[in-house]
Amino acid sequence: MQSGDGMNGLYLLVCFIGGAALAFQASVNSEVGRRIGTLEVACLAYGVGTLALAAAVYFGGQGNFAALLTLPKWKWFAGLLGATYIFIIVLSVPKIGVAPAIIATIAGQLFLSTVIDHFGLFGNALTPVNGSRIVALGLMLLATYLFYKD
Repeated sequence: MQSGDGMNGLYLLVCFIGGAALAFQASVNSEVGRRIGTLEVACLAYGVGTLALAAAVYFGGQGNFAALLTLPKWKWFAGLLGATYIFIIVLSVPKIGVAPAIIATIAGQLFLSTVIDHFGLFGNALTPVNGSRIVALGLMLLATYLFYKD
């Protein structure tokens, strides 16, 4: 983050709120999943989310769905990753708890995002791994262990 750039701080805050929303969603989906089933709650979560996003696109979207046809077809399946995440969280939270599930998720995100940044994959800016990032990854793994060990 560049010093003095207030917008970056705002983006970090929004991401923090998004992370908090994921923890809330994991907890609620876990409870709902116990009542209706793991796959069923994952379907419900994605179904409701799809309807909400369809409404947002209809009323405020400014993109171009036709551009989908120009993308490599494998990129269309990125949505499966989100659905897989919801399924894994619903499956895991009742067994290990919300905090260990979320911190393990964040550790996985941090590891892969560091690899993506280091190599500039998928058109992202190249941000090489350095000592502080390696320490951060180690601390994240330690945090994952500490959240789970109790």
